[in-house]
Amino acid sequence: MKSLTRTIIGLLIVAVGASFLLTNLNILPFDVGIAQWWPLFIVAGGVVMLLSDVRNYLWAMLVIGLGALLQLKQFGIVDVNPWQLFWPAVIIVLGVSVMTSRGSSRGKIAASDREDVMAILSGSEVRVESKDFKGSRVTSICGGAMIDLRKAVIKKEATIDVFAFWGGIEIIVPEHVMVKNNTSAIMGGVEQQAGGDAVKEGSPILYITGDVVMSGVEVKR
Repeated sequence: MKSLTRTIIGLLIVAVGASFLLTNLNILPFDVGIAQWWPLFIVAGGVVMLLSDVRNYLWAMLVIGLGALLQLKQFGIVDVNPWQLFWPAVIIVLGVSVMTSRGSSRGKIAASDREDVMAILSGSEVRVESKDFKGSRVTSICGGAMIDLRKAVIKKEATIDVFAFWGGIEIIVPEHVMVKNNTSAIMGGVEQQAGGDAVKEGSPILYITGDVVMSGVEVKR
């Protein structure tokens, strides 16, 4: 799958270069080159997003749809401003993503065993001191959320399910805990501080799952 994604990206770069070359050589008029077909690159970006992680299908289809509408508008087939549809669609996809958040693939955690954090248009901090921490859900929408696990005990494994949209999440973990990132990021990312000598084979594992959209998640020790 990665090789296919790289192939598509490579073909896009070649197509852009070839279009500029033919235009500069007066072989291809500018108005039938990049100027006419540029929305297809947005469509291709959505396809690459889908191939990179099929779990991003909602956001990928949104990007593909935007590119398709822009291309149809270029051809004069539709007379609509795609951007007027795009942002309401973003809000709809955001709501669906919140409702269908994948959570842990390792089994659901009972609400009584979770330490949840939510920050919407605000900031929220939680310091966990559980003697048997199993997991948490951390949501940040246009806000900042922090969960501190340094005084928590993870006996074998735990899962933190995150959802971040235009926000930031900070997760502070004990030195000896191994962290495995299973999140799906769209125009965002997860920055993870490497574990030191305290992390060894057989150490407790903290799985981080969920969606990071135009946001950042930082894992610190």
